[in-house]
Amino acid sequence: MAAFIPVTPNEMLEKGLRLLGVDAEQQARRLPTTNEIDFAAHFGSTALVVAEIWTLLHTTANGPLLPGKHYCLDYLVALHWLRIYPTERERKISLCIGEKTGRKWSWFYSEKIAQLKNELIQWPENWGGQVFLITVDGVHFRIQEPAHPTYKRDTKYFSHKSGRAGLDYEIGISIYESKVVWINGPFKAGRHDVKIFKEDGLMQMIPLGKRVVADRGYRGAAEVVSYRNDLDNDDVKEFKRRALSRHENFNDRLNSFKALQELFRHSHTKHNIAFDAVVVICHLELQNGSPLFDV
Repeated sequence: MAAFIPVTPNEMLEKGLRLLGVDAEQQARRLPTTNEIDFAAHFGSTALVVAEIWTLLHTTANGPLLPGKHYCLDYLVALHWLRIYPTERERKISLCIGEKTGRKWSWFYSEKIAQLKNELIQWPENWGGQVFLITVDGVHFRIQEPAHPTYKRDTKYFSHKSGRAGLDYEIGISIYESKVVWINGPFKAGRHDVKIFKEDGLMQMIPLGKRVVADRGYRGAAEVVSYRNDLDNDDVKEFKRRALSRHENFNDRLNSFKALQELFRHSHTKHNIAFDAVVVICHLELQNGSPLFDV
């Protein structure tokens, strides 16, 4: 079996821009920052992160890719799909990729990236002496209206945030480290965030005496959740404001991927593949040069 040879960030940058139609001579004439910005705009993150994921896909214990059997350009097609979310015809023209080929590799690599969450998104065993551990939030994404056996619409999927059918995911982010420590879902968007928090595992993960920070939508779990209120002094108010703003910054990073930002055209049963893959990419971005700001 051939040994896996990692692709350097510079090599990944060159391959990605070449896929976009920018040949080596053109790349050499451009400013390095222009190449880097254009790469990230089309593939969702820096060449450093994209190269890191490619290595992880070949070295992970959870079903690694066989060396020599897969190609970087097919992998980049999947990242382009998550970031730009083109139709098959749009991708055929912009990347010169056949419709069936593009569809095959977009789903294949998205699913492989999504599976990395099992190794990367980990709940810490020891939280140390801090009282406030994480921020938690439910984020909604729009989907096609799921079929209902009786009614035109299934109200359980209705999202008050988007005003149409959606899916909800619960995200927990460490307050004192720049990393995602919990994701859960998808859930039907009509279900309240606090019910998910109380009934689907996260509340039970919080050690005795520890707290999480969330918005007022979590008021039904006040024994564990701390949200902004008029009794807070100025320092506590500012701490909670910054913690929630920091979490919102991560949500914005997720929404920079159009597969999540736009109405999901595919079956809602596959939405979690796109979501998990994007979370993995954004999580690794936090670890590789683009952390969240300190609280």
